[in-house]
Amino acid sequence: MTLIAVIYQKGIMKRNYYILGIGMSAGGLQSLAEFFSKLDGHLPVAIVLATHLQQNYHAKLFDILSSKTNMALISVEDGIELQQGNIYIVGSNLKATVHQNRLKVGYAGPGTHIIDILLNSLAADSAEQAIGMILSGTGNDGAEGLKAISEAGGQVLVQEPFSALYQSLPRLAIKIDHPDKVLPPVRLATWMNKKLGTAET
Repeated sequence: MTLIAVIYQKGIMKRNYYILGIGMSAGGLQSLAEFFSKLDGHLPVAIVLATHLQQNYHAKLFDILSSKTNMALISVEDGIELQQGNIYIVGSNLKATVHQNRLKVGYAGPGTHIIDILLNSLAADSAEQAIGMILSGTGNDGAEGLKAISEAGGQVLVQEPFSALYQSLPRLAIKIDHPDKVLPPVRLATWMNKKLGTAET
């Protein structure tokens, strides 16, 4: 495991790896399967996944990801420390924020914008080391969080709408901001492999 090199200054956490926040809802399981089937599991990144999925779909989520990646899958608990090489999965009816390299978890009521909450905190915590990604889904969550990451100097990725089973989330993200990349999930993974595989953090 790579040791964490951290500098905390003016609210920004500096690490020797990136934090990728992924948001999705309906249709996102297929998108995740495609993305992680091509993502290099040894990249300098920790991944936090926030979804609008019901509890019964979370078991499927673990099954799907375990068959597609060698990264460790972790159910998020309050105060857990982020580590490179892990995928942190926020449970149903929960919201999570990133602060000083740890996840703070709380209850999320109906209609809570859990993706925006995660990505906004990631922008404030990690700035240019933050990456936000929106995949298939319905509703209007995630676009404002992506915009915050973009304004903080991070990278913003969106699934190409025509490749998504449900297009509302990616279309709104594209409308509100100007993503760095708009690609199908497999090509988003290829971009990540190239970008982070040669990155100096």
